[in-house]
Amino acid sequence: MILIIAGSIAYSQEEDRLLVAEIKQSTVITEPATLRKGFFKLGAIFTYTADDRLFTENCKKEYEPENGWGSYSTEYLLLSYGLTNRLELSLALPYVIKTITYSIIDETPVNDSTMRTQYKSRGNGLGDIEFGISYQLLEGTNAKPSLVSKLSVAFPTGQKNPANIREIFEYDYPTGKGETSVYLELTYRKITYPYSYSFYGLFQYSFGGEKVMLPYENSIPFRSGNSYQAGGSFNFLLNDWIAVRNDLLFVYRQADEYKGETAMTTFPQTGICYNPNISFQFRKFRLAQGVFIPLFGRYFPANPQYNLDLQYIF
Repeated sequence: MILIIAGSIAYSQEEDRLLVAEIKQSTVITEPATLRKGFFKLGAIFTYTADDRLFTENCKKEYEPENGWGSYSTEYLLLSYGLTNRLELSLALPYVIKTITYSIIDETPVNDSTMRTQYKSRGNGLGDIEFGISYQLLEGTNAKPSLVSKLSVAFPTGQKNPANIREIFEYDYPTGKGETSVYLELTYRKITYPYSYSFYGLFQYSFGGEKVMLPYENSIPFRSGNSYQAGGSFNFLLNDWIAVRNDLLFVYRQADEYKGETAMTTFPQTGICYNPNISFQFRKFRLAQGVFIPLFGRYFPANPQYNLDLQYIF
């Protein structure tokens, strides 16, 4: 009898260890909606986009004025921890790299001469750190859907003002927004192996702050416009370790508010974007890559953004 009891306990412990290993090696389709208790995830996200086209007031894709061109990339270090099976804590540490180039052509008809002047602004440094708490309102399984609520706060830790100003278009670009923002997100997900689908919505509210909007201007109070996002995704497994995700996203962002004199102007932004990506799972390591493609918009950036996501679960 003692041998039977000892054998069943050993079998149960081995089964638990197998379950933990399977969860840590699960794909983006089959993984739990939040990290299991005691699990720790280390991640890195790399993004890159050009900055030379936008959707205009007439929803047409056009190049930036003054031959403006730029590039923007962000490297995020992500830390996530499962406090319980339904409660997850996360921390995002961004490093921003931004370059903007303006090429202005001055023509003088009298002398029949043309002069081109080029300016370049760069910004490198820590961005705004973000802390988040995710909770499963409905605890999902492979048979039951999940509903996750996430509350995030972004703190103004990045440089907010232009620095080392040399010309109106040549200075060190700020890497932070200069204000605290709160994000509330809801995500509904259902797994029907080997498929899954989800619907999500996000609301962002910014509390405002004070900063220099453009070189040679005085510091003024401001508040970024509220942002609303809604979308859905359809995902499927090609095999046991390759998954494909397809996201369609609607974005609306209100215009920023300025309480002082500035040459800065903003307009409400509207955009519809498609985000396909493919994910590779190698045991506890995951590599995902995708493209964020603006399909339609008004006063909205029109350049694709390339994303590379690396994750490892301990």
